[in-house]
Amino acid sequence: MDFRAPIIGLLIGISLPACSRQAVVGSPGTPGADPSEAAARSELADLHSAQERYFEANGRYTNQLSELQFPRQLGVDVSIIQGDRRGYSAVAEAGESECAVFGGEARPPRSYVTQPGLVGCRP
Repeated sequence: MDFRAPIIGLLIGISLPACSRQAVVGSPGTPGADPSEAAARSELADLHSAQERYFEANGRYTNQLSELQFPRQLGVDVSIIQGDRRGYSAVAEAGESECAVFGGEARPPRSYVTQPGLVGCRP
């Protein structure tokens, strides 16, 4: 009898929920999350969606916030570092918190963000 299949299924079942929890840690609404970090994360998540829509419509990303249509939050300063046909990167600051995101083939704007489309914040 081959016991590998049930064990692999069990391991996958255990590891997938752990991955999905990691994706939401510190996201807006997470108990215990710093409100300024949550605001910066939310702003960059909205920016990422706006950049993806812009890319679909124009075949490139933009480095101009004015060209993106997304709701802005007071108290969050967003800077697009790169925005061109290859990709985009951006940083948001709110209070003492700093977060970053990138997409496409752009370089990550900060060392603490390593995966395209996933917002990371300074430890």
